[in-house]
This record gives sequence, structure tokens and C-alpha cells, in this order.
Amino acid sequence: MIEPEGRLWVGSGSLLPRGPYTWYITDLDQRRHFAVTYAPPTEVEDIEATEDVCIAELSKHVDDLGPGVFGIRFTEPDGPITLLTGPEDDMTVYLNNYPLSTLGLSFPVKTVYLTSLTELDRLGPDVDLVSYAGSPSAASTPPPATTAAFKYWFMQNGMFRTWYELNSLSRLPRDHPHIVPFDSVVLDPHTDGIVGFTTRYIPGGTLHANNATTRPFRLAWLRQLLSAVDDLNYQYGMMHQDIAARNLLIDEADNLRIFDLNYSVMIERDYTPARDDVKGVVFTLYEIITLDEHFRDVPHEQQDAEAVLNLVEWPRHLDVKLDADVAEFRAVLDEWVAQRRAREFFKPAETWVRWPMMPEPPLATVPTYEYHGDGGRTKTGTTTDSRAVVARQDLVELGAGYWEWERPASYRLKDALAKRDPVVEEEGGVKAEEV
Repeated sequence: MIEPEGRLWVGSGSLLPRGPYTWYITDLDQRRHFAVTYAPPTEVEDIEATEDVCIAELSKHVDDLGPGVFGIRFTEPDGPITLLTGPEDDMTVYLNNYPLSTLGLSFPVKTVYLTSLTELDRLGPDVDLVSYAGSPSAASTPPPATTAAFKYWFMQNGMFRTWYELNSLSRLPRDHPHIVPFDSVVLDPHTDGIVGFTTRYIPGGTLHANNATTRPFRLAWLRQLLSAVDDLNYQYGMMHQDIAARNLLIDEADNLRIFDLNYSVMIERDYTPARDDVKGVVFTLYEIITLDEHFRDVPHEQQDAEAVLNLVEWPRHLDVKLDADVAEFRAVLDEWVAQRRAREFFKPAETWVRWPMMPEPPLATVPTYEYHGDGGRTKTGTTTDSRAVVARQDLVELGAGYWEWERPASYRLKDALAKRDPVVEEEGGVKAEEV
């Protein structure tokens, strides 16, 4: 589920000195883009504060904005709103996605199309649980469907993280016992461009969501984590950079698996001690045992793993269950840390995985226009150049096909926020529409 408090995301704004103030807001649950314009009768003192005003106003009405509504405009927070429904109001842009060849893979990779995926659940922003039919075979019994986690991008912000995760994870062995395996590259059926990837879905929740208060944490899982981190760092030349209980799962065979490599980097190109995986392991074990996460509650450069290691005792939380004494966990960790410090610094090997930097955006053909004084425009031709995004208005003008990312909401935002904040009063939907 996409949490109500983080469902509306502000990408940018168009703020005139004396107004109006427009913020471009994305509903991550519906995957819809809205232009929200606050046009008060007098200029505001703090222009940046209008962001919160626009988020609050959209929160009141987003449940009632049907298809074809591209934004709202209002002059006072408790007053009527205008629905923006004209083609010129549509600020939606689509990514100009890269072709499969830009991955630079030296081996074949499985691909599936967006049209093949059936959404089963929404695990978070840009992450869905999906299924798709198995490949046809000569056997009389249809192959079983694949259930997978689908990680994707439908807007430019944060895309490079998922792009790097796709590149790194696709180059790792599919049979590693402690890394969630890569499954397929997902393509847009209209352009054959890459929109994301799938990994094997492992049910049961993360070690953070399903922590040691509900499932005893095992010493064997710690050993598996240490082994997996060593493999990533030394055998594959990668730094995960985000080792944490929220990125660890226990599979059906009762083995620990690392996932979420969106912060992973190639050690020979991007290594930084501030995000060394040893630090991540130290903090993770401490947090599992104590349920105390304050050591990581500071910027990475200020995180002090030595302070944690130098603690004489790690106070096990009363509700935490372990299959061995805290001292045994500490002994295994301390021995591993000592071995890592004594080991030769990372030395490039043939087994290290490498992937290209994100390339320049592909070419795209878009219309050119002549603009008139009355705000209108006339199409004059087309131009082709490298660009990261293409406006939906332009795709419609050219009659180009595109994948429609928008989808119905999975819950009513206003109701969800009211449940979490009892002081929120129940309000009606759109108060007025100007035509």
C-alpha cells in the first residue's frame, strides 16, 4: 500500500511573484499528474508555503476528480474550485524510454510487455505485485503464472535509481541463494522501450515489517547476510549501500535474501566509505536486537558504526526473540568485521559486474508550434531531438501511441487521512465547478 501521508508528491512549481502559484503534484496511487493553482486575491508573504496549501486542497478533492480532470484552481482554501479539463490544461508527460539495447547486456534476457501484467497489489510508489502467464509450451497443461514484484518508472524523478538497479541486478547470478533473483525486463508495447523490471516475489514481509518480536531472528540468518555482503563486495564488485532490515526477506526455504539494490554502485567507480556495507550490517544487527534505530538517524557521513561496536552491551529489547544469546551474535559479527579490516582492499576481478552510465535520452519526434497573442497555437511541423520526456499533448497531436499509466485509486485518500488524524472533519467533495 502507498501510505496516505506520502501519496501526493510535488515535483515542481510555477510561482509568479504576485501569484498565481501553481504546483505540479503527482498522485502516486493513481499515477496521475495534476496542476494545482492557488490564486489568492492578494499576494502571499511566503511563496514556498503555498506548496502545503495546494497539497491540502488537492487532498480534499482528489477522490472526486474523475477522468479528464487535469488540475484544479482556487482562490481560497475553503472556497470553490475550478476543474481544469481542457487539452491545454494537461501537464502530463511521459518518459521517452530507452531501447533494450542500451542495457549493453552480453547475454539474452527475458522480456515481458506491460500488457501481459496483471496488478495484484500496490506494494509502494513505483512497485507493484503482479502476475503474468507462463510462456506457451508443447505440453498439454498450461505453464503456471509467474508472480513477481514489478519495479518501474512512470516519471523522471528517481528513475536513475531504478535504472541502476535494473542494470546491476540483471548482471548477477539468478541462482544466488541469498539475493532476490532478477526475473525480466518490462517493455512498453507501443515503443518497445524499457519501463522497469520484475524480480521473484517472496511473500512474508521484510525483517523490518515482520521483526524479531514476531519471528525469532536466527544466528544462521546473520551468517547468510555476512556471506551475501562479502559476495556482493568482493566477488561482484558491488556495494549495496542500503543494508537494512527493510531490505531483507526470509524465503520459503527459511533463507535470508537481500533485495532492493537501487542504491547499489560499482566499487571501482563510485565507492564511498560513508555508505560502506560493513556499516550497514553493524547498524542492521543492532537495530534487530534492540529495536533502536537512532544511530542511523543522521546523514550517512555522520553515522558512526564504531560507536555501536564499542558498546559493551547491546540491550536486547524485551519483546525481541533470538535463537542464541546476544553475545553469540556479537561474536560472529565482531569476527567478521575484524576479517574485513584485515582483508586486502577491494581488488578488481573478472567476476566483477559492470554496467554503463545512464545514456543520453533517446531521440523523440515532437510537434512545433506558432503561438498567438490570444494564447492559441498552430502546428507548424515537427522536430526530432534527444529528450527525456514527451508531453501527452504532443503525443495526442501526432496521433502517437502511448501506455496509459493512470489507474483508479485503491482507497479514498480523505477517508484514510481522517482515520489517522481524528481531528480531520468529514467534508464533501468538489464544492463548485466553474464552467
